[in-house]
Amino acid sequence: MVSSGVIRPAQDTAFAQSPQYWAKTYGGGSSDRAYCVRQTSDGGYIVAGSTQSFGAGDWDFWILKIVADGSIEWQKTYGGISNERAYSIQQTFDGGYIVCGYTWSFGAGGSDFCILKLAPSGSIEWQKTCGETSWEYPYSIQQTSDDGYIVAGHSNAFLGGRNSDYWVLKLASNGSIEWQKTYGGTTWDGAYSIQQTSDGGYIVAGETFSFGAGNADFWVLKLTSNGDIEWQKAYGGADDDRARSIQQISDGGYIVAGETFSFGAGNIDIWVIKLFPNGGIEWQKTYGGVDDELVHSVQQTSDGGYIVASETSSFGAGNRDGWLLKLASNGNAEWQQTWGSGGWDRAHSIQQTSGGGYIVAGSTDLLGAGNEDFWILRFDEEGNIPECSLGIGSDISVTDTQSPAADTLSTGNDTITSVSISSYLVSDSSCITNTQCFYSSAAPIVDEAPLQDRSLMPVLGGAIAIIVAIGLIALFMVRKMKSTK
Repeated sequence: MVSSGVIRPAQDTAFAQSPQYWAKTYGGGSSDRAYCVRQTSDGGYIVAGSTQSFGAGDWDFWILKIVADGSIEWQKTYGGISNERAYSIQQTFDGGYIVCGYTWSFGAGGSDFCILKLAPSGSIEWQKTCGETSWEYPYSIQQTSDDGYIVAGHSNAFLGGRNSDYWVLKLASNGSIEWQKTYGGTTWDGAYSIQQTSDGGYIVAGETFSFGAGNADFWVLKLTSNGDIEWQKAYGGADDDRARSIQQISDGGYIVAGETFSFGAGNIDIWVIKLFPNGGIEWQKTYGGVDDELVHSVQQTSDGGYIVASETSSFGAGNRDGWLLKLASNGNAEWQQTWGSGGWDRAHSIQQTSGGGYIVAGSTDLLGAGNEDFWILRFDEEGNIPECSLGIGSDISVTDTQSPAADTLSTGNDTITSVSISSYLVSDSSCITNTQCFYSSAAPIVDEAPLQDRSLMPVLGGAIAIIVAIGLIALFMVRKMKSTK
């Protein structure tokens, strides 16, 4: 199957043998929010988000490359005089990075899709905006098997009279558009997640007000490689239900996660649906407490289960906490863990790492340097950071739901949009890093002697051996002389 990110085994280093677990904030004097994290081929991590603390405008893209222990390798802002936010990043086959977000500083007008191709050092190889005079917001990008890219979001610029449509663009390796299509009905439809599938097509998830049972429903489209609709289905109840993340899994089906007002224990609950390859429902469950839970990311794990990154107001230290939920392959909860400071703490992105455990990116308003900081956490296989007091267990209600899978009747419509080369200002930033927790499982190295003393040991040993030999020879000669007398 096609992976949702480029993951290569980490290099054979001391880190790979002795994992480190940590929680760190990165930020400045204003607001900084991390939306996506991915492990890189060197065992480190790439993080994308937005900053008001640094850069050229109000909000700028902010990209951090960090090494395995959380220290910063490089950090850069990208932006213009207005607003830019980065939502998705992935390491590319050449060791660089592809980033998507929106821009108000460049393009045709309003907000436009903005795509940056970065070199491994963070310098820009190419940059493009796509859009019309209205607004377009992209949320998900992935490199495709042909070295191009697929990007999804929503737009209200096409087919007048609609509030918003899914907008999917297939790009070549140089950022030029190969095809572009909208998908939607008569009201609001917005895409949040896309992935290339094992057959070369694509799976897209988001929300629809145009189809389904209630106000907003999960809406999942299976597309062919050229963007034609293979199948499309809505899932939901009488109230609002929004899909935020989807992934094709090892059996050829799909795991999709979002939030629901229609089902569950509280106001808003997490809703996870396991789909067959044809979009039929295998199982569906809600997870939550008496208050609100919002989900941002789901991924299949190496044991066949799933890991979910979300935020909760029902459990934890107070206000809103980041919340990790590990599910078995049948959707039953295996473990659950909240992480928070008593303020507003969010988990936006999660990935299982090649060395075991998980990397999570989000934000916190109490633990860092400013109003909000990037918050990056490296967990073990049970969602813990040993010897760290920020984690609190939770006790959710898990409920089976009975939503039908409803066929919908959207058509894919070709669009024509302008592609502009933007001129982002790239700046090195200098953020404040604070460490809340750090744990290394490596056994301490016992230094038996200072290095400079140890370097003399072979010389001293040889000298002692010579002295002993001379002494033995002298003793032998003395005894021989006495015997001759």
